[in-house]
Amino acid sequence: MKKNLLLKQALLLLIAVFFHIPLKAEKTHCDTIAIFSINDFHSAFVRNDSQGIPGAASILETIDSLKSVYPYHVVVASGDNFGGSYFSQTTQGVLMPYFFNALGIRISALGNHEFDYGQDYLANKWANTPLCPLGWKLQYVCANVRDKSGNIPAFAEPFVVHSIQLSEGHYVDVAFTGLITSATPWQASASKLKGLSFDGRYNDVLDSLQAQPSYAPMAAADIRILLTHVGTNQLHEQPFWEDRDAAAMQHINNKKFHGILTAHTHQRVCGRINEQKYAVAQGGWHGKYISILKVAYHPLKRCVVSVEPELCPVRPAETLSSKSQQLQNLVDSLLLHTTTPGGTPIGEVLTTLPRPLLHSRSQLTQQTEMGTLVCSSYAEAVRSALKLSTTDVVIGVSHFGSIRAGFNKGDIRVLDVGEALPFANAIKVYKMTGSELLDLFKFGLSHTILGIMQYANVEIKKNSDGAAESLVYVTPQGQKIPLTAEGVYLLAADEYMTLGGDGYAKSLFPSKKEIKVEHLPSTTDAFIAFLRNHKF
Repeated sequence: MKKNLLLKQALLLLIAVFFHIPLKAEKTHCDTIAIFSINDFHSAFVRNDSQGIPGAASILETIDSLKSVYPYHVVVASGDNFGGSYFSQTTQGVLMPYFFNALGIRISALGNHEFDYGQDYLANKWANTPLCPLGWKLQYVCANVRDKSGNIPAFAEPFVVHSIQLSEGHYVDVAFTGLITSATPWQASASKLKGLSFDGRYNDVLDSLQAQPSYAPMAAADIRILLTHVGTNQLHEQPFWEDRDAAAMQHINNKKFHGILTAHTHQRVCGRINEQKYAVAQGGWHGKYISILKVAYHPLKRCVVSVEPELCPVRPAETLSSKSQQLQNLVDSLLLHTTTPGGTPIGEVLTTLPRPLLHSRSQLTQQTEMGTLVCSSYAEAVRSALKLSTTDVVIGVSHFGSIRAGFNKGDIRVLDVGEALPFANAIKVYKMTGSELLDLFKFGLSHTILGIMQYANVEIKKNSDGAAESLVYVTPQGQKIPLTAEGVYLLAADEYMTLGGDGYAKSLFPSKKEIKVEHLPSTTDAFIAFLRNHKF
């Protein structure tokens, strides 16, 4: 047997020499293709140790370190790159192209906050900002957004194919298909979404895309990734979809994709989903984790052998490379020279808290002390503008999601206020009957999916079923004034909820009941003034 093997090897050698065939061992190992993603960054450029935010420079340090470990890679974003952040609001996203260019990001999913500055701004992709690198190009991928003509808008593509050069002249094509949550109309201002629709039949959308001739490059790609701003969560190490149309995501066919990157819920997710078919990863939010899909790819057989998800924590870097230091210098400069719309430097210390004021977005059924103070600031702003006494009934309300964080003990800067209340929406004022206010409270306190309505200066009497039955106004001095069904009172509300945001019906805020009040600050500036004027 051994003799026959030796004869066979000798014969192969002679054939190779005669025909000038190079003797080269077949490559049997797989290459690791690393797909890195950041999600729900929300322009969290500034390090904040109290909130566990590492800052942009540390994110850059971490990803550069990962690139050195995984030379075959691509870096993408899963949406909500800007918006939802006071730093983003005040700086108008000026640092985003510089940051993304440093990270190597050229592909991003669309998130609901991508629409914060309007569709025209989205289409420009920061092209007019002074820090935009020459030759900068960002592609948004989203297959389930449509304009009024039924087409995908010009600012997005249904899929994008990215090529990575491997060793020995091999290439691998990595394709990304994008999806955005169908709940976007409830989570972005209606004026910013004019003419757009968001299809929640996710699986049908993907099936329809696959049937189109233009899908051929996606189908032919070696690695196919679903890049989504459709959220997931995790319970007992088992990921699951958490979305208005979650059932549609559960039926995605395993043949279409090799892995999934998610966003939107701000949760840490790492595991397998859809009956263990797909590796899935979601890195919390604010750049606290880098999501990684590690794809074992055989370059000769051109096939994916396995996909493993991983989350890499981003630790605040105490020393920075020159590249990261340049980014940090830009952040520091913006902190020094940027002011609020009201003219207040964002680095100014407003007050010092002797205790924390907490507001957790995971506790959706709680009235928080932070929520109470925020709503008190709206009422105080209206009372001041109209020169009302403290016994005049002015009730402040806010949707839960407008308050993004609480405060830790210690100094509170303008920037901290802004990060907790980033949207700087208008305050709308309504003359409403006690009956109308009660209807609003009944809905707001039962709105547990997106978080109950926050309010101030109101005691709620409930019936045996736990539903609001009557309201009592409590003045800042503690005097109690029962509200009658026919009585007329003032309501100060965050504009976003009055326009249908977060699932609040517009009928709860009748336009004929709105009154115009001049010189009202934004929600954020109202809270800044409140904290400056009150001792804690």
